[in-house]
Amino acid sequence: MRKTRKAFDVIEDITAGKVAPVYLIYGEEVYWHRALTDALIARFTDGAETLSGDETQWEDLRSMLSQPSFFGPRMWVIRDAHLMQGSKQEPGIRVIAPGNCLVLSCPVKDSPLSGRASGAWDELGLQVIEAAQPSYSEAVQWVSRNLASHGLKLTGEAAENLVSITGRSIERLNHEAEKIRLYLAGGPVKQVTPSVIAACVSADPEKTAFGFVDAVAAKDSAGASSELAQLQARGVNPIMLIAMLSSHFVLLWRAKEYARKEKSQGSIEKALGVHPYSARKALRQSRQWTFSQLEEAVFTLCRVDQSIKSGLMDPSSGIQFLVLNLCNLTDSP
Repeated sequence: MRKTRKAFDVIEDITAGKVAPVYLIYGEEVYWHRALTDALIARFTDGAETLSGDETQWEDLRSMLSQPSFFGPRMWVIRDAHLMQGSKQEPGIRVIAPGNCLVLSCPVKDSPLSGRASGAWDELGLQVIEAAQPSYSEAVQWVSRNLASHGLKLTGEAAENLVSITGRSIERLNHEAEKIRLYLAGGPVKQVTPSVIAACVSADPEKTAFGFVDAVAAKDSAGASSELAQLQARGVNPIMLIAMLSSHFVLLWRAKEYARKEKSQGSIEKALGVHPYSARKALRQSRQWTFSQLEEAVFTLCRVDQSIKSGLMDPSSGIQFLVLNLCNLTDSP
């Protein structure tokens, strides 16, 4: 299997005219699936066709790809191609006529390409592209390059502020970058500073809940209740809050484990896989919790989540119950 490539690097190749015969795009960041196929379609203006994976047969594809076109290069995009790859039938594609191109778009977390077929795909010139949500540094790099392509320089502090406020979703970053370009359009300012970010960037709805999560992690019952009241006034979904709390308590557990094995795990941000600030904060917060308390917290979160989803508990009452219980959690005597 060839090395998996990042989406933005492949788009640059396509724009420069370097088009491969076969692309497999997998990952849950839908923005990249759309951006990559749009970049390719732009190069196949007279011969691009989009098909659905659950309605397309491998036999039909074999026939189409092997036949040279008398009207110029042809391209086929298979949406939800994992529905084809998941069948027991091997694709058996051995020939792609010069100029033809196949794009297998699979918006799933893991690559669906089977090991048995990978060798044959490699011989055809397959490029495998991961369309997953980027890391923090990759998100900063992407938005910096995006704005630079429009003549705008993003300062380091502004880049960190932007990603911290918006989150790492390329879909959201692209939307906010467009707002920044419009905000500065026609003016003399070409540098994107923290003040520009503050003036025109909208927070990810999940980000606005971090104060609530931090208050619960600090066992600050009054602070958590105050944050929760503001979130409820804005109509934030309680299930989302429970999911964020669950994720954070798992992070606290991992941070506590890191503290116990510190020297053997390297830097904490690498061990936890999060931004250094978030890693240090999780390590600090984890000191207020014992392992048994963290285990009980996760159990309680799962129990309330299930009760709300099954209709046994009102969502508003459920999240208030969690605040009361988590903030007052102690070890059993």
